[in-house]
Amino acid sequence: MKRLSILLVGLALVAPVGARQSAQSVVPQIQNGRVETRAGTAIDREIAAVSAPASTEPVWVAWRVPMIAGDRDMCSWYSDRLGSMRGMVMDEGSVFVSDIGVMPNTRPQFKAPTGPVPLEAGTGLVVLARVIGGRVERLRTVGDDCPMDAGGRAVYWLSGVTSAESLRFLTSLTRPAADRAMPMTMIELERQTATTAVRAMGYHQDAGADAALDQIAADHADSSVRRQAASTLATNRGAHGVATLTRLLSTVKDADERRSLVTSLGQSREASVVGTLRTLTHDADAKIRSEAAYYFVQRGGATVIPEAVKLGTSDPDDAVRRRTISSIGRLPGDAGVTALLQLARTSDNTVVRKEAVSALSQSKDARAIAFMEEILKK
Repeated sequence: MKRLSILLVGLALVAPVGARQSAQSVVPQIQNGRVETRAGTAIDREIAAVSAPASTEPVWVAWRVPMIAGDRDMCSWYSDRLGSMRGMVMDEGSVFVSDIGVMPNTRPQFKAPTGPVPLEAGTGLVVLARVIGGRVERLRTVGDDCPMDAGGRAVYWLSGVTSAESLRFLTSLTRPAADRAMPMTMIELERQTATTAVRAMGYHQDAGADAALDQIAADHADSSVRRQAASTLATNRGAHGVATLTRLLSTVKDADERRSLVTSLGQSREASVVGTLRTLTHDADAKIRSEAAYYFVQRGGATVIPEAVKLGTSDPDDAVRRRTISSIGRLPGDAGVTALLQLARTSDNTVVRKEAVSALSQSKDARAIAFMEEILKK
């Protein structure tokens, strides 16, 4: 009996690992394409094997890794007069703009999934690389529960790719081109691939993504790629992302880049970001204060309204005042109406009063409507 208990415990410990491994190898729902599974572990090698340098025919190489937690419906919706459907057309090259939105030339007909629904569906990230002549021409990311239309292309599904290998490969795509004499169109395509790779890295559950994104945000030669890394750190990497951007703000000297870092910080939903933004509302640069004030109110919510009112009435820069009062007006549920009414009625600063009235004019709160009617009667 004792040996049986030990065996059962061992199976309980091993089974989840095996389940995760098998989940990585299961091909998502891909239709309208020739899908071939390859037990590849090195992405570069597999790309070289399926796409010769002289080839002009695009193919897709795809793999799955565990994705960061959260409500992430990484899929698209297609709508027209016939209704709506959820899915993703992999090859975006064949689209036209209908009177409702962007639609593929042939309306996709995503089939309903067959068989049992995996319990972990939607927790995996699928990375898709469109390859021509052995070179990655485009990257896409999608949740593993999203039906995909391959547009008649060949899709090579790599079942043995680890998160570490995925991060290594994506990082390699962010490196600046060695040949800077290439046409601007090619440079721009490489930049787009690099920024998409950075976004994809941010969705990886593996903690190795933190260090890779930190490096790119601090040192990449292209400011567009640096800014994408900063944005990704803020939105997808939690407290680590906030800590990294806070550290960068203390070292970066360029005013525009510092402001961009503050904007990225403002996208974070981490509680710790409120304190960082509060500190930045006292920065020596008025543009930094303005950006920080706006997001300080948005992330802090109703609880920071008293601080925001003080900031909006005491800062010497009019742009900071306007941005702060405007942010109070944008709080959900008309949480700032009481403060705005007070400012509109009593502030001795013309800029503050005008901004408060402007914010109230956008509100549907009964108190705000009554105030506006009162003004119109005067």
